[in-house]
Amino acid sequence: MLKKYGLLVSLIVLSLVLTSCATSTEPVETVDTPTESEAVAEVPAEKTTIVFWNGVGAPENVVLTELVKEYNETNQDNVYVEEVILDWSTLYSKILLDFETGTPPDIMTIQQSGLYQNVDLGVLADLTNLMPEYGFVKEDFIESAWNGSFIGDQQYAIPFDLHPLALYYNVDLFKDAGLDPENPPATMDEFLEAAQKLTVDTNEDGNIDQYGFGLAYSGGIPFRTWMSLLWQHEGEDILNESKTEAAFNTEAGLESLEFLQDLVYEYKVVPEQEQSPDDDFMKGIVAMMISGPWSQFDFNTVDGLEYATAPLPVFYDQPAAWADSHMLALPNTNDDVRMAAAMSFASFLSDNSLTWTQKAGHLPVKLSVLESDEFKALEKSQAFAVTLPDAHYYPSIKNESLVFGRDSNSPFVVLVESTLLNSMTPKDALAEVEIMVNELLAQ
Repeated sequence: MLKKYGLLVSLIVLSLVLTSCATSTEPVETVDTPTESEAVAEVPAEKTTIVFWNGVGAPENVVLTELVKEYNETNQDNVYVEEVILDWSTLYSKILLDFETGTPPDIMTIQQSGLYQNVDLGVLADLTNLMPEYGFVKEDFIESAWNGSFIGDQQYAIPFDLHPLALYYNVDLFKDAGLDPENPPATMDEFLEAAQKLTVDTNEDGNIDQYGFGLAYSGGIPFRTWMSLLWQHEGEDILNESKTEAAFNTEAGLESLEFLQDLVYEYKVVPEQEQSPDDDFMKGIVAMMISGPWSQFDFNTVDGLEYATAPLPVFYDQPAAWADSHMLALPNTNDDVRMAAAMSFASFLSDNSLTWTQKAGHLPVKLSVLESDEFKALEKSQAFAVTLPDAHYYPSIKNESLVFGRDSNSPFVVLVESTLLNSMTPKDALAEVEIMVNELLAQ
């Protein structure tokens, strides 16, 4: 499988390099690019202690903790990082409160999807002029991740990773079903054929106990999967161009939602009312599932689980997959010394993004890392790298947490859950959620 995607990844990275250079609006001098970010600012005379909020979920957050420890033990910047681990919901609510009381962190993780909202609240510092001082330049990054760190013409975050959706599949179950694990499904027909062959009554007791595909009814992955299917229809998007109204209540939106429903009730390749595809995949109950690169962290701990990854099949007109990014942002403290220390720490994390990929699975966004032999040796990461040109962020809006939230009352959770539970028809669900989204956008 590594050989299968290796050449394709190399070509994609080359195209990203060329695109990045081609889209630059300013002439670029031909210089030797350093392999590590180099801070121009002076090292402070006295040790500076800064506070870092780590909002990355468990278990990957321990990898960031290891990097914090390494930085504290090895840095020559005269900086000490005090780490605070928070879940995302706490981080986003606490940052506004602490900012207003004058006690914000000096640097924090942030999701690209949450950037606009925090910029709109006035919480984050404009890093546009600081970025080049610390070696962060457009030509070193994947264009989509670099552009995703901007709101308007100002840059408010440092891209750290990108995590698109891809297909996970159980190699042994593929072999048992007579399927070639070196050629995972790449189209809708191939996916359905594989899912049906992988749905079996293994002990012949009259009940299905192994399913072809895992699909939860609630949470983020189901509606992100539906969005990916919508984006696979040419010209379709979640919101209109001005991001003021819903644009998903279309034939394409309906077709995509009905397909997910059919996987459960018509094709019967998904367990009814499934709660955790990840757990079922690790137990061999489901043979395929869709998730981001973070799932590797858990899957790699399961003895005897031989799995592989592949890009999402092209179910409709074109490849597309939902994605988000972890980024690093600095609250707007106007403290030059602490901001310099925070940027030095951010440079260290960026320079060690390969370690982040190796241990946590999330895809690097620095072209030098994507081009490295060390990254290319990570077999299960290559399917995610192939997805890079086709990755889609959520539309950038100020009330992202309300529109694209993952709690039970959030619009798109309601959309998929009500459809898969048969409490609403797909058509009615789309109409109701369209109203919900438009009301939130109007706030």
